[in-house]
Amino acid sequence: MITKRLARWFDDRLRASSFAHHALNKVFPDDWSFMLGEIALYSFVILVLTGTFLTFFFTPSAKQVIYEGSYAPCEGRPCRRPTPQC
Repeated sequence: MITKRLARWFDDRLRASSFAHHALNKVFPDDWSFMLGEIALYSFVILVLTGTFLTFFFTPSAKQVIYEGSYAPCEGRPCRRPTPQC
């Protein structure tokens, strides 16, 4: 209750909500085609975040490993990189 009164007082004093409403209508248009740009932006942000995460924790190695996956013909065979032929 006090926070609502305080927020209302700030809005009455600064008129921030009308400015925010006017500004956000320009930033986020209603046309459906802008959704494709938003998807591209979110995909790029996820790509940057995961790339940054991998930069800190990934250690490349050419060490030979034993395959332990779901593809039965390669089970237990040594491999250096994942290929369909093992």
